[in-house]
Amino acid sequence: MEHQVVDRRLEARFPPPTQNAARATLRPGCVVALVDVSGGGALVEGPRPLRPGSRVHLQVTTTAKTFSIEAQVTRCTVWILDPIEGVRYRGALRFDQHVDWTWGDASRSGYRVPESAGPIPAHPGNSLPLTPAARAVSTGNRRND
Repeated sequence: MEHQVVDRRLEARFPPPTQNAARATLRPGCVVALVDVSGGGALVEGPRPLRPGSRVHLQVTTTAKTFSIEAQVTRCTVWILDPIEGVRYRGALRFDQHVDWTWGDASRSGYRVPESAGPIPAHPGNSLPLTPAARAVSTGNRRND
């Protein structure tokens, strides 16, 4: 009974910036965490269940800009059962229009690293001033105390 795993994702997913850099809200007023995003959708985690098939409005605010995105809930599952914080849900959203995330390009393709033109020539720098005892040793004059 072998099953071939088929990836149904249309686009690559990538993690959003840290929680301090991005804030996501499902209208009207349910704060959610972005788990991962792509140009066509997002996986969110929050304290309320999402009804599959329902229409939602996702607002994402970063330090650079604010996105307002219309989406449809494709699925939702119970993710965590915590005795203190309660139930946490994860839901998948499919966007009505493609979203060009500002932080996505760098995380998908990596960051450019500048190439070195060669070793940096040694610079002799400035020497530290000698203490009186070190000056006496370097000149050969020792004090007899």
